Amino acid sequence: MIKNKDVFTVLIRLFLGYIFFSAGVCKLSHGQFGQIIGPHLMEEALAKHGLGLFAQVVAVFQVLCGALLMSQRFSLLGAIMLVPMNVAILAVTVSMNWTGTPYVNAVFLSLNLLLLFMERQKFSFLFNPMATHEILPTRTDALGQNKYSWIGLAFSLLIMIAARYSLPLTNTFAIIIFINFALAILTVPPLSLLDKLLVILPFVAMLLITYSDIKGIAAPSILVMLVAETALLGTRLYMGSRAGKLGETPLVQEM
Repeated sequence: MIKNKDVFTVLIRLFLGYIFFSAGVCKLSHGQFGQIIGPHLMEEALAKHGLGLFAQVVAVFQVLCGALLMSQRFSLLGAIMLVPMNVAILAVTVSMNWTGTPYVNAVFLSLNLLLLFMERQKFSFLFNPMATHEILPTRTDALGQNKYSWIGLAFSLLIMIAARYSLPLTNTFAIIIFINFALAILTVPPLSLLDKLLVILPFVAMLLITYSDIKGIAAPSILVMLVAETALLGTRLYMGSRAGKLGETPLVQEM
């Protein structure tokens, strides 16, 4: 069984990845793609001030950072790229006195920094460049090391083009992206059934949020899944703590 820390790492990657991926696609599609943080018409609002291109750049990098995080293969790169964007968004929301939004963005930034802290050993050379450093792969580095992460990333590039011209094509690409990023995790042995359920539920929630009315039929379903995810995570934490005392099974078995 993998460590509880590794489970949290994957879930945070998926959460932040979807938040920013969907927000970016929504902006590129002029508000037609489902997401939960907005503002979906940012380009139109900023264009009045001659900042339409800036809004497009923000949307593109939101999609890119979100896709990198969900891919697992390049999640560290996505987390690094996301920091300046989160800081900039937080600064804008504070300066514009948006009610509540700065607190939400502060949570996103905190989770972003937490991800980097969890992989701090990969940055140790920055603080002592004259020393010799041995950077060992973490358990979560094995995730995404397959064709599915590449397929998901390829369609993430295509969706940025499709979002401008075709909503049906954008929705189709998004489904392909979510499925492949899920497979990028689920096909790595030997994940337990509980770990797989903890991964599957967020992707089901992504589909519901994207393709359903969050204020209508999707809301009760997402609430049920949130309760289920919380219960499963609590069970996982208990089992993980016990496994830590008895010895762990590596994420990828030695050949």
